[in-house]
Parts: sequence; structure tokens; C-alpha cells
Amino acid sequence: MLAKLSTLFAVLPLAAAWPQVMHMNEQMHKREEPPQRQPLFKSGRQNTGLPALGFNAQDQFVNVTRGSGHEFAPPGSGDLRGQCPGLNAAANHGFIPRNGLLNTAQTVSGLGAAYNMAPDLALFLAVVSIALAGDPVSGRWSIGGKFTPTIPLFKATGLVGTHNAYEGDASIIRGDAYLNGGSVGVFQMRSWEHLYQLAEEYTLDDIAAQSDYVTRWSILNNPYYFSAPFSGLVAPAAHNFVINFMSNHSAEKPGGTLTREVLKSFFAVTGDSPGNFVHNRGQERIPENWYRRPTANAMTVPQVLLDVQVNNAMYPGIVRIGGNTGTVNSFAGVDLTDLTGGVFNLGGLAEGNQAACFLLQASLAGLPDVVSPLLGAVGSVLGWATQQLGPLSRQFGCPQLANFDNSLFNGFPGAKFNGNGQS
Repeated sequence: MLAKLSTLFAVLPLAAAWPQVMHMNEQMHKREEPPQRQPLFKSGRQNTGLPALGFNAQDQFVNVTRGSGHEFAPPGSGDLRGQCPGLNAAANHGFIPRNGLLNTAQTVSGLGAAYNMAPDLALFLAVVSIALAGDPVSGRWSIGGKFTPTIPLFKATGLVGTHNAYEGDASIIRGDAYLNGGSVGVFQMRSWEHLYQLAEEYTLDDIAAQSDYVTRWSILNNPYYFSAPFSGLVAPAAHNFVINFMSNHSAEKPGGTLTREVLKSFFAVTGDSPGNFVHNRGQERIPENWYRRPTANAMTVPQVLLDVQVNNAMYPGIVRIGGNTGTVNSFAGVDLTDLTGGVFNLGGLAEGNQAACFLLQASLAGLPDVVSPLLGAVGSVLGWATQQLGPLSRQFGCPQLANFDNSLFNGFPGAKFNGNGQS
């Protein structure tokens, strides 16, 4: 009898902390690896996506040596850094403000100078960041965590507070928020090792393989996996950014090459093989003797979507809207035609600028319609963003879209999971 009571008392603390025990059990569960999958074809694209249009050493050289004004400096106390290695590196070198807090003009000029990101793409990313998680009154956004807005009405959470709105599951390296206690900032060593071993010099075809791998891995292991209309395109596009913006260019290879050493520099990783890699958080840096993509090949919004479409043709399913329904490997898709009231369909996205138009309008569909007199005639955050993106929408000849039927996402628990930022 005493022995039975001792056993009961030993178990009681576990019973009282049952949610924690369940969480620990989930963390200890061996994750399932997706089976190998071959692409339907290899694209053979250069690292510029479209064929490179020349090389100009003086124009493309990114000087980060001491005394250049763009020498590396690690973030100081209070400086903001987030999940994107390219943004972190740009801040560490002063191409954008070193505190990680910037406006649209600084975004366009800084990312253009560092990476030759076209103004349309830089402006688009800045406007969406400001509207979702920044301060439309001052026009500022954060590449990392929260900051103090002009008025408390704006959340100003920074990019780390945009799970399933901007940041999403199936990142190239970062772990899914649900599997990491809500954090969107966990460096997933498993994903890094998979990427590292794909090649010694990386191409867009290699990165397509990584995008397919992490997407299928998340579906197999994350019951809350969700791919929203906007963030579901951002995640595969961000994979391509690694090739498009981190490759080194030369007269011999104007299309660019991305070596393991350059990749490690941008991702702040040391070590040379699985088991001895170390991620040095916040230390992302642009290598010396590095040349950005050709000026004539500035990365535009349509080019971003073209690369995503090629990757999805190679590995059907990289682009998908929908999610798991509360258990692993239970993905259910949402039809694009139903979602947009017939304005867009999946097949039509390959025509003209339809994919770019969908991306723009998907970004607006997810914005909070916060009203403030400080926003003037536009009245609300949604009105402000619509005004800011109007020139791009007209440039691409986009159709008018009333709204997205977001009720179609009610069956996906991941759609309501916001995470808790970065830890």
C-alpha cells in the first residue's frame, strides 16, 4: 500500500503539469523527413534569374572595407534585427540605418545600393511592412522587433510580429513558429545542413529543391502549417532572394555564383560540416571583394514572381494556399478562384503581370483597417497602403478586386496562430 501511495505521489506533479509534459513529449518526438523528390525538369537559370546583362566592376563593387562608411559593425544595444539575413547584413553595414528602423526612402536607396533591388520591389516591401507592423504616420518600419509608434493605435511590432501575415511557415532556414513555442526567429540547424549539402556553388535550381524540401517537411511535421495568400508567396520568394541578392558577380560569371563561404557570411554561420556549424546571431555580413547583381538586372516584382513560378513548375506544390487542419500531413488547399471571386485563377497567374497583381492585392487583403485622422484624407491604414501601392497597381494593369473571402480559412488552426515574435 505504501509503495502504491509513493508511486501516486510521484506521478501527481506530472499530472498537475500535464500541458508542459505534452509539450515536452512533442518536442522530443522524432520529426519525419520527407522522401527525396526529383524535379520535373532543371531550369538551368543563371543566378540573376533572367540572363545577365553585362558586368561593370566599378558599378557593382560593394565596398565594405574599413573607412568605406559601410564597414561591418555588430548590432549594439537596442538595435533591431530580425529573421532576414539580407536585411540584417544591410543594417550591419549601414546601407540601411544600423538601428534597424527605416522609412521607405531609406529602404529603396539602401537595398538598391547593397543588392540592386529595384525601386518597385523595395517600395512594395516597405509599404507592406509599414502597414502590417509599422507606423504609417511616420512612415517607419522595423526589420526586427517592436518600436514606439507615433500613436499607440499602431502596433508597430516589426517584422517578427507578422506571422502568417508577412512572415510564414516553411522558411529557408528559420523554424516554424508553432514548433518553436511561437518564436519566428529560431535558426533551424536541420534546414541549414540540408541547404549546405545541396551544392558547393548554389543556383536557383538548388534553392528550388530547398523550398520544396522545407515545405513538405512543414506539412509532415507541423499540424498548424499554414500558407496564406501573401505570406505563402513570400516564403518561396525569400528562398530565391538568397540566390538573387547574395551571389557574387564577375566578368567571367556575370550571372553570378554563390559559394558556401559567401553563404555562411550572409547567414552568420561558422564551421564547415554538420555537427560543427555555429549560428552567430546578429553577425550577418556582406563579404569583402563582393559584387552585386548587374545594374541592368535590378530585381523587380515581376521577376520575383517569375522565379517563383519556375520553381513551382519544377516542384509542383511549392506554391499553395491553405494549410494543415490540426494534424500533421493533413493539408487542404483553398481554390484561388473561390478566394478571389473569380478574379484570379492559378493557371492565369502565369499570364502577363497577373502574379504580380495577385501579390499586390493579397498584401492589401491582409491589412488591418485601422482608422486615424493623422492619416489625412486616406483615413485608414488600408487606405494609406492602397494609395502608396496605387502606382504599382496601375503600372501592372491590375484588375479591381473587391476583397478576398477570408472565411475560407476558418478551418485552418494555423491561420489564427500569430506566434509571439522572436526569442
